[in-house]
Parts: sequence; structure tokens; C-alpha cells
Amino acid sequence: MANIIETLVSYVAYAMEIIGIIIIIISGIKALYIFIKDGFKFNNMSVSLTIAEGLSMSLGFLLAAEIVLSIMIKTVPNLIVLVGIAALRVGLTFVLLWEITQFEKVLDQDHPKGAYYEQKLSPKNNK
Repeated sequence: MANIIETLVSYVAYAMEIIGIIIIIISGIKALYIFIKDGFKFNNMSVSLTIAEGLSMSLGFLLAAEIVLSIMIKTVPNLIVLVGIAALRVGLTFVLLWEITQFEKVLDQDHPKGAYYEQKLSPKNNK
């Protein structure tokens, strides 16, 4: 019974990790498409937002895989490594979510650089 559970856990964890990797690849391709379509503008916030959202979703799957793998932990050093990896992924998730909210505050579909910055830098507002 223990062997069946360990095998099932490893397959589920690998599947979640593969899903996370696929999400990173898809969001990278989507961001590259936006980057090329908009004329290689390095200050395009839509590209950054697309990548940040993809990484955030991917980290969710990778963290779920780590949680599933925690079922098989049998030694304290392995547990410490797992907790460290999970803590790093949770920290990255919070940083990415903060970054996404910052991008969404200034992002506007009409102004890929950000409507806030367009208004701030426009000559008519510099009276």
C-alpha cells in the first residue's frame, strides 16, 4: 500500500510540475507575441503583466507539487529543504502578486506603457 501511495504521489507531483513548466512556456510565448506585435517597445507593461501573471500561476502549481511531495518526507533534513523551497515559492508568489497589482493600476489597453504615465508626462499637464 505504501508503494502505491509513493508512486501515485510522485506521478501527481511530476504532473503538476510539468503543468507549471507548460504555463511558463505559454506565458513567455504570449508575452513575446505581444512584444513583437507592439513594435519591440521595452517599456510595454502588457508584456511584463503577461509574464508576471504566468509566473504567478505557474508558482501555484509548483507549490502544490511541493506540498504533495511532502507526503513522502521521512527525514528532518529533507523536510528542511522542502520547507525552504516552499517558503521561497510562497515569497515569490507574493512578490509577483504585488507586481501584478502595481501593473494593473497603471495599465490601460489604449496606453500599453500605462495611462498613468501618459497623463503624467503629457505636455498639457505640465502647466
